[in-house]
Amino acid sequence: MARMEIDGFDALDRQLESLLDRKNVRRIVEAGARKDAEMMRADITAATHMRTGSMLENVRPAEYHEFMGGGEMSVYPQGTDRKGVGNALKAFVINYGRGGRRTPHMGDKFITGKLAQTETAVQAAMQAESDRILAEINK
Repeated sequence: MARMEIDGFDALDRQLESLLDRKNVRRIVEAGARKDAEMMRADITAATHMRTGSMLENVRPAEYHEFMGGGEMSVYPQGTDRKGVGNALKAFVINYGRGGRRTPHMGDKFITGKLAQTETAVQAAMQAESDRILAEINK
């Protein structure tokens, strides 16, 4: 009967376990959320959706939510402007438009129109943070 031993997988297993530690998962998710917020601010600026600048200034990640094996953060314009209008509501209406039977107004999709680009950039930011964490673990 043949027997085979492989060394190195234990070290790799410990490395992966360290990477998937709760605080490291949070660091990776936060890196992606920061990149998403940065891109949303750039999209708002490029589409010139600024009158008072309140929506642009308040784009940031929401509270971190942890669940089994991961976490998530939503990114959207938070708070209200000086008139009391919710910044998230303004972004939603600009993106999707106002519905109506007689005069439907289509939104310009300044958020949802670039989902593929945003997803690629967020994944790259999360991968970069993951690589930094692995470099810290391997010191």
